[in-house]
Amino acid sequence: MLSALFANSQQLSEKHILERPVTMDSTAGIDANARIVDYWNRRAALNEAEWVDFYRCVIPLLMRTRLPVEYNDAARRQALVMDFFQDKILINAETSQAGPLRFAHALHGYLQNYEKDVRRRESREEISEVEPEQIGQCDPHADLLGEAGIDVADAMRSADRFVATLDIGERAYLHEHACADGKAEPVYKIAERLALRNFHHLAKRLGITRSKGETYRGYEKTKIGAWLLSVGGQLHPEWREELAALLILLCRQVRLRPLGGR
Repeated sequence: MLSALFANSQQLSEKHILERPVTMDSTAGIDANARIVDYWNRRAALNEAEWVDFYRCVIPLLMRTRLPVEYNDAARRQALVMDFFQDKILINAETSQAGPLRFAHALHGYLQNYEKDVRRRESREEISEVEPEQIGQCDPHADLLGEAGIDVADAMRSADRFVATLDIGERAYLHEHACADGKAEPVYKIAERLALRNFHHLAKRLGITRSKGETYRGYEKTKIGAWLLSVGGQLHPEWREELAALLILLCRQVRLRPLGGR
């Protein structure tokens, strides 16, 4: 049972509503769209009968949303629609920050954004599970980068060319520190071993160290930042997952190239 979703504190069962049969064309037309708008705008105070009717109106509408090709499978599309209805409409009816709805068809965009959030969450979970020793074998998250308009094959070739332009100290910083296979060697240790001067400046110019308070600001001036932009990346917090995927791809190319070679 859900907690109270409407003013008179009646309890509403998710299972009771979600198991109601839906006839895909029985609620089509202007009347159904008008009811969807009305129910959406009053969803914090709907009674059980209204919730059931809302469900019967909105599911056929959402099933017609334009989605990626993998949702051509009816069962997968229905599962996404049901998850959206439960997560974004039913459960958080009282706490949702979504504003009033003017047109029922605006829900197509809401569902499309929900699908993107699901995909991003799944990609973020994959990225967060990557261990340093797995970078060389890691999938470069082709779907995530493809959605962002980045061709993975082109990005991999670009990464290989980028690594080839770096000097021995920069490649050592990546190979032994930022992209290390196992325990990372401290930057200053690498500098001592290779007799590198101004090692901190070199690391900052490369883009593997940042001053306190710096995030994306000015990162385009670093070598790695410039490379990220060159392959279509955007230095913005909303691109955190895509940038992480690109850096994993870069590290993969670093480790495939022998440290002493070009």
